[in-house]
Amino acid sequence: MRFGTLVLLLALSAAVSGAEAQPAVRERAIMGWLESVFLKPWNVRMTAKLDTGAKTSSLHADDIKHFTKNGQEWVRFTLTGSDDEKSIIVERPLIRTVYIKERKSRATKRDVVSLQLCKNGRDYETEFTLVDRSNFNYPVLLGRSFLKDVALVDAADTFLYKADSDPCVSGVSDREKKQ
Repeated sequence: MRFGTLVLLLALSAAVSGAEAQPAVRERAIMGWLESVFLKPWNVRMTAKLDTGAKTSSLHADDIKHFTKNGQEWVRFTLTGSDDEKSIIVERPLIRTVYIKERKSRATKRDVVSLQLCKNGRDYETEFTLVDRSNFNYPVLLGRSFLKDVALVDAADTFLYKADSDPCVSGVSDREKKQ
């Protein structure tokens, strides 16, 4: 009996320690392949394409200029919201410069900045490469580096979370207001 009890205790101990070693389940929202996002702190609404084939996120930027501020390299660019509702001059520290391989062309050099966006009533900080996306349908592309911890993409649907105005401004999402 004592040997059986010892074996049972060892088995339970192994099961408990194995359960503790498993990573916590990440809660991710289901989003369509197109979604509205709001860039902070300007509360500019933009349509984003969620692209699991792209590693990095990118943002349409006009008039990109480099300058030095407090001994650090910065980038100044113009950001235009959906429907050309407003143009904003944005200044951000340059995080790094990357080369992005584009389909059927050579790699292009892009600046990387960090910006805050609101989606589904939550704020996120993420990196964007700055590029002229005027030949594309959507000014924002959200890649895997953003999506991996935030969303599962439903490729058959769009705009699964509807918000006419930025739900992060008040701190209460439209979904929470309806409940």
